[in-house]
Amino acid sequence: MLLFLSLMLITSIVAILGNSIVVYPSNAQNTIEIIKISIESSPVDFVKIIQDKEPLIKVEYQSGSTVVLKVDEDLLLLTKGTLAPFWHAIDIKTEGYSLEHFTESGMGSKENPTRIYAILEK
Repeated sequence: MLLFLSLMLITSIVAILGNSIVVYPSNAQNTIEIIKISIESSPVDFVKIIQDKEPLIKVEYQSGSTVVLKVDEDLLLLTKGTLAPFWHAIDIKTEGYSLEHFTESGMGSKENPTRIYAILEK
């Protein structure tokens, strides 16, 4: 693919538009064909980022625009004595995400522990 693209560029006009490269190759009939190559940024691996810092916090869902974090409140309080690690995990502003919604579920019992969810969006 890279060799093909390199050979095309010798006799082509190239434009970079946002996250795409548009190639206008010329051919023997003096016509122009438009080839659009889309470049997607690699997704950030939040599982690795979060798990390296705090293994009790789980990434419940991840997409290009949304991340859902989950923690068992009692387990975090018993092992860390505070919910601060969860708040630090939410603070991933360097990746362009901000807290959109915060919720919890469960009854705080052994059978149905309280789980806290943070929904982060770009």
